[in-house]
Amino acid sequence: MERRTVLASIGIGMTTAAAGCLSETDATADPGSESESNPESESTPEDDPRSLATQAESAPTTVESGATADRLIGDETLADSGLRKPVQVALTNRASETHTPALVIERNGTTVLEESFELGADAAVHVSLSDLDEFTVRATLPDADQAETVTVGHDQFDCNATTATVAVQDDGTLESSVVSTLMACQGVVTTTIERDETNSTTVGAMPGAGDQESADARHGIVVHNPTAQTWTTHILLDESSDPTFDGVYTLEPGATAEIELAESGEYSLDVTVLETDATEHEHIGATYFDCNTSTTQAELDATGSIELATISTRMACPDGEFSE
Repeated sequence: MERRTVLASIGIGMTTAAAGCLSETDATADPGSESESNPESESTPEDDPRSLATQAESAPTTVESGATADRLIGDETLADSGLRKPVQVALTNRASETHTPALVIERNGTTVLEESFELGADAAVHVSLSDLDEFTVRATLPDADQAETVTVGHDQFDCNATTATVAVQDDGTLESSVVSTLMACQGVVTTTIERDETNSTTVGAMPGAGDQESADARHGIVVHNPTAQTWTTHILLDESSDPTFDGVYTLEPGATAEIELAESGEYSLDVTVLETDATEHEHIGATYFDCNTSTTQAELDATGSIELATISTRMACPDGEFSE
C-alpha cells in the first residue's frame, strides 16, 4: 500500500518544516534515541569490511525498542554544493511486537545496502541518500510474505525535506509513503528535454527591467547532446561562491538546455554527466556582460564526456554603456 503526502511549510523555517514532516511519518525518533541506539548500528555499510552478501546472510542487526540505527549512502556531495538536500529513508516498526524486516537499496541498479534488522516496538532505521541519483528502496517481511518498494528519482532531491518511509503495521503488513515539505525552490530545475527540443531558463531576471544593460548585457549557457544516447546532466552555477542555479536535465538525442544569465557577475559553472561522473568547470567573469554576445557551450559525446568552451564576439562597446 503506497501513499504520497505533501505538507506545506508556509510561515515556518526549514528546520521546523523538516521536523514536522518526519514526525508525520514517524521517521525521526525522539532526540534522546541517538544515545540509546546500539553502537554496532551506527556504522555505515561502506565502513563494514564484510561484503553485502555476507551482511545479508548474517544475523540481523538489533535495534532496541524506541531506538534508531543510522546508515549513510554516498559521499555527501549534496552538502558541499548546489541547492538540493539529501533524501531520507526510514524503516520503522509501528507494531507493539518485534519484527525483522530486510532492507535493500539500489542505486542505478547496483545494490548499495542490503541488511536485515530486528526492530523492537517503535524502533527505526534511518538512511540518508546523500548524493544526487536514482534509488530503489525495497523492504520485505519474509515470514509474512510482505514486500514494499519505493523509488526515489532526481526530482525528489530539491530544497525540500523529503522522507520515504516503509513501516511495519500492527497487523504485520508493510505500508510505504513519501512525505515532503512544499517550498518553492528558486533556482532548482529538474526536467527531461525530448529529442531535438530546446528548454530555456533565465537566471537573475529583473522584473520590469527595461534598460539597455538588462536587455543586452547577458551571457548564455548551452548544453547540447548531439549523440544517439540519452544523458543526464547536472548544471551547477555559483555567483561569488553562493549557489545560484541547480539544474538536472535529462537530454534525449539532439536535445539542448539553454540558461541565460541576466545579471552581470562573477560566476562559477560546473557541468557533470551523472552516468559517467565526467565534469567540466568554467569561470564566467563580469567582463562577458557587455554589448557583445557571449556563450559558454558544453557538448556531450558518445562516451559521456564533455567539451566546454566560452566564445564571444569582439565588438568595441561604448564607454559607460555597460557596467562590469
